Amino acid sequence: MIGFKVLTKDGLKGPFKKSSILKAITSAQIPLQARLLDLETGRYLSAAELVGEQPDPPAIVTEAATVSEKKDIAEISNIGDKVVTDDTNELKLDEESGSRD
Repeated sequence: MIGFKVLTKDGLKGPFKKSSILKAITSAQIPLQARLLDLETGRYLSAAELVGEQPDPPAIVTEAATVSEKKDIAEISNIGDKVVTDDTNELKLDEESGSRD
């Protein structure tokens, strides 16, 4: 599994493992409208589409994987407030939405 990048108003962030993205979605750190770039296929999908997929079978978790996953989740938690949607629930970059900090 290669992973995903999250589209934010600052551009693409990541890559993140699928399991880290799913945890961030279920903990509301990434909205369901967020756009994700699947690095394996090069296709964009919504976070909702990813949640609707069948989860991968449980893998044997090592301590190194757990540390890496915690790092991914910490990085993802900083992304949630940067994702921008408009009334159509489509992601817009700052330049497109006209919003300014």
